[in-house]
Amino acid sequence: MKSPIKKHTRKESRKDDTHLRVMFDNTNEHAICMLDSKGNIMSWNMSAERLMGYKAKEIIGKNYSLFFSKDEIRRNVVKKALALTVSKGRFSADGIRIRKNGSHFWARSFITPVQPQGKGEMQFVLITQDITKARVIEQKKEEYIGIASHELRNPIHTLSMYSELLGQRLALDADKDNLQTLRDMQAQTARLITLIDDLLLVSKVEGGSMELRQEIFDPVYMAKQIIGDYRNFASVHKIIFKGKLGRLVRADKSRIAQVFINLLTNAVKYSPEADRIIVRVINIAGKSVVSVQDFGSGISPKDQRQIFTRFYRSASAKSGSIAGVGLGLYISKEIIKRHRERIWVKSKAGKGTTFSFTLSLVK
Repeated sequence: MKSPIKKHTRKESRKDDTHLRVMFDNTNEHAICMLDSKGNIMSWNMSAERLMGYKAKEIIGKNYSLFFSKDEIRRNVVKKALALTVSKGRFSADGIRIRKNGSHFWARSFITPVQPQGKGEMQFVLITQDITKARVIEQKKEEYIGIASHELRNPIHTLSMYSELLGQRLALDADKDNLQTLRDMQAQTARLITLIDDLLLVSKVEGGSMELRQEIFDPVYMAKQIIGDYRNFASVHKIIFKGKLGRLVRADKSRIAQVFINLLTNAVKYSPEADRIIVRVINIAGKSVVSVQDFGSGISPKDQRQIFTRFYRSASAKSGSIAGVGLGLYISKEIIKRHRERIWVKSKAGKGTTFSFTLSLVK
């Protein structure tokens, strides 16, 4: 005699599956499908039919790479994405996808692994969203920022040049009061030029046009040079350097210098009560690790999670009198990311913050 409990369990299971299927098919904004361990499509919801153009009976059993370019298929993009999903627990990416009719759209995809009951192979839930309209708006905004920044740059540089000439004349006339006022104006002009340069770089980053010029150099020598120049402007802080010459890296030296200057500037700016900053360059497992440590108030765990986001400023920065728009760390992250390296932060309340990034050593 069959157990009534088992009958009830199967009945409830079928009921749950029905509810799941209704929810699965009526998700209008997201195309959802199940993939097996090789990337073959196992299920396909109604939203996926509308977005991709394929009906379930046409697509089930085919590999999801069907929606990628030939170059991406050659590079086994789907296989690599599934492997990253298994190792990291989830995966997300933006990219171009191809519909049945050959048209293209910008997609944002999220992949989550699902372990079936028993000893079955890993399966994956893949959710895709059409973000084409958002990308178009974003690109227009980036183009506007790029054009506006470029147009502002020339007159501000001209203003800076004339103010320098005027400063020389005031110095010769020993007009100290007006000379100090002029120096304050020059400082504000320099800040504006830095902001414009940052906005131009952000537009290049977002537009994918930032170029890297790879060269071989010693990061210790680079850091020492920058610290030597920086000490003239950071008289309150003693910058302590720890590192040895001799190991070379391959990277875009000017961009890496920009990252280092950003981190050093932040260390000075966000630890006004401290008297020292420690810079370290150490070599670990084929990598050169560059770190900048300050002894300021630290960064909260919440802010640490978003500190590299564009235009993000921590609560302490916004509440205080520290100038900035939240682009320096975002730009630094993007430069390091394009070198296929890592950048991260460690911080404790009341004990300071350390920013670090890696560079690959030349073999």
